[in-house]
Amino acid sequence: MAIDIANVAAELTKLVEKAGPASALAREHALMLAKKGEEYAKTIAPVNKTGKPHKLKSGYVDEPGDYRGSIRGDVLFKDGAWRGRVGAYDWKAHIIEYGAKGKPRFAIMRRTAGYLRGTDS
Repeated sequence: MAIDIANVAAELTKLVEKAGPASALAREHALMLAKKGEEYAKTIAPVNKTGKPHKLKSGYVDEPGDYRGSIRGDVLFKDGAWRGRVGAYDWKAHIIEYGAKGKPRFAIMRRTAGYLRGTDS
């Protein structure tokens, strides 16, 4: 009984191409890029310059650096592939990203995405 090596190699290549985005190597690469984005976002994130906590009307005390400290880079498995993501999880992240009446727009996550697109990723 003869085995056609070319056919076996072709089938193995199809399997590898299909599993490539779900591999541990792809996960590590996505995590590396997400952590790189996290580091960059933390360098451009605004911080209260006074160094004093700010107390809101609700009684919540907003400490300087809360927003910057909430920025995380992680990975998730979606649609058969590993995806890296960078996000800010502080309550005021939306205001800092898009601005509000009387508040400037900083666009930290948009700038981070642009930074990652410009790297050798």
